[in-house]
Amino acid sequence: MESYKILLVDDEPVNLKILSAMLAPEGYEIHQAASGPEALSMVKEVQPDIVLLDVMMPEMDGFQVCQKLKQDEETRIIPVVMVTALQEKIHRQQAMEAGADDFISKPVDRIELIIRVKSLLRIKRYQDELLKNYSILKEKNRQLQEAERVKEGLTHMIIHDLRGPLTSISMNIDLSLMKLDPSAEIKKYLENAQQHCDYLDQMIQGLLDIYRMEEGKLDLNLSETDPRDLIHEVIEQLRPQMEIKKLTLDFKQPPDCPTLMLDRNLIKRVVANLLDNAVRHTPSQGQITIAIEPDPKEGVMTISVTDTGPGLDETYHDRIFDKFEQVKLKKKGVTSGSVGLGLAFCKMAVELHNGKIWLKNGSEDKGCTFAFSLPLDGPVNNMHMPPEDN
Repeated sequence: MESYKILLVDDEPVNLKILSAMLAPEGYEIHQAASGPEALSMVKEVQPDIVLLDVMMPEMDGFQVCQKLKQDEETRIIPVVMVTALQEKIHRQQAMEAGADDFISKPVDRIELIIRVKSLLRIKRYQDELLKNYSILKEKNRQLQEAERVKEGLTHMIIHDLRGPLTSISMNIDLSLMKLDPSAEIKKYLENAQQHCDYLDQMIQGLLDIYRMEEGKLDLNLSETDPRDLIHEVIEQLRPQMEIKKLTLDFKQPPDCPTLMLDRNLIKRVVANLLDNAVRHTPSQGQITIAIEPDPKEGVMTISVTDTGPGLDETYHDRIFDKFEQVKLKKKGVTSGSVGLGLAFCKMAVELHNGKIWLKNGSEDKGCTFAFSLPLDGPVNNMHMPPEDN
């Protein structure tokens, strides 16, 4: 059982003796002070859970002692009960203005005293628990802020310190390829190295954009766009990879397709990520389907990319869009083929347009459909409209 500490303050020894006799049977640890200055000194040493303070004392009265306790950051939350024979309302008001938590009149009734002390101790216990939890949360917050600073430093290092050397390597490879004889055997190795440099550059750009979106530092550069044109551009960009695997592409598009207000660069990269994902996971001679489905009733347009690959366990559907989640899936034996930034970028870019993105398996759990919807009337936040021509 917890033993609470009570500090009794009175210049009359007999009063201290009476109060001690009333409280001791309750199991409290009793401490006594015979003056105001002694009380202020003992409070720091004893750290009581409650102070019972007589008002009428020489040198420093109870009002002054209470005021000093409440002005001190270390002692201000300690409950103070003023004990006095003064009955005037003005004295009660003076006690409350000094910061007293309660007021009890002499002669002190034992039952009333015990009830008030227990009530204030219960409040004090709640305060102590709140302060303890606050301290824990404050420390956790400090640790999170420190982790955030480390993350920002790491992000800055990846984006800036790695991009410079990577650009230099890529330029030197380009120069070497220009000077090589087309039949040189080393050419294919340099071309492979260049592809990996391009991949790393795309990864760094993705990380930079994710960081900007997380920090709210990426504004949308909106323009009126026909999604069919945007998707055709992505298809041509990835056509060589599809031809290597002899994939069939079915592009389902409405004849009268409404335009969208969107950030063309961001959404083009979203479609490119989803189509590239489908190309990588669709077996040779498989089929990929891209569909545009406007829904005026719901006020959205849905763009979907469906592959005929192995599909993905529904257990992972909600987590596949998290940063680096694909790395974790890879460790569990789930093939992903990437570091897990592409889909995280897609989710953030779509949500920045006030859209939604999701994944569902095909029939008989064969193949996956990645789909996202965008509002037909455009996003309402984060808009940056290009200036109109005069």
